Order: sequence, then structure tokens, then C-alpha cells
Amino acid sequence: MGFIKVNNDLFAEHSWYFRNALVRANYEDLSKGIHKTERYLLRFLFNLLLKANYELKNREMHINFMPSMKKSSEKTEEGSEKTGKSSEKIIHLIKDNARITIKELAAQLNLTTRAIEKNIAKLKTGGIIERIGGDKGGRWKVNN
Repeated sequence: MGFIKVNNDLFAEHSWYFRNALVRANYEDLSKGIHKTERYLLRFLFNLLLKANYELKNREMHINFMPSMKKSSEKTEEGSEKTGKSSEKIIHLIKDNARITIKELAAQLNLTTRAIEKNIAKLKTGGIIERIGGDKGGRWKVNN
């Protein structure tokens, strides 16, 4: 297929990650809001075939994994820090399910729909996320 110097070293070093990435690409439990995601498998394959440099960490594949936010911890106001954490969680959930609704976000994060709407407005203003399509049938896009 034209890939040069592809070997099994990545499989040897990250076999557990690869196995878990395959599971996450095929596991879905809609009653719990868990959707299939190919993100982790693609990271592995990009590293293998295209010599990308994604970090391959198993803990990121955990269903309830919430990454730490360095930016929010730097803020001095208590309210700003809490908003930053909520925004990070919203981004994480949107990455896992681009069609997630505000009600679903509120339920999963144990926040009001108004709090979610305020966070989304800030994320949109900052150019971090955008809505593609309408409220029904549309999806979220996270800009990197």
C-alpha cells in the first residue's frame, strides 16, 4: 500500500492500548450515553502508518475519563475555574458524541441546561466549538 518501514514495534509497545482502542471503536451502550468512537484506533494507526506522534494512554479511553485542565487551575477566581472544568468536560463529551444534546450534556454533567448553554456560548465565542446544522439533526464540531 506504499507504507515504508512499517514494523510491529508499536504493537509490541502498545498492545493493550490497541486492544482497548478496538473495544472502544465497537462498544456502545446508548442507555448510558456511551457511543462508539474510533478516535483512539485512529491515533494508533496514524502513529503506525504515518509516523504521527500521538500519546497512547489507556486511561484516556475510560468511559468517565476527564482530562485535567491546566488553564482553569491557573485562574484565580473560583467561579472561573469551575466554568473552565465544565467547559472541558463539555468538549470531551462532544468529541465522543458530536450529536449530543444540551439536555444530555446537562444530565451527564449534573448541571442545569442553562449552565450548559452559558458554557457552550463561551466555547462558541472562543471559536472552540461550532454547531453544524440545526438543533434537530445537527452536530457539534470541535476546532483544534
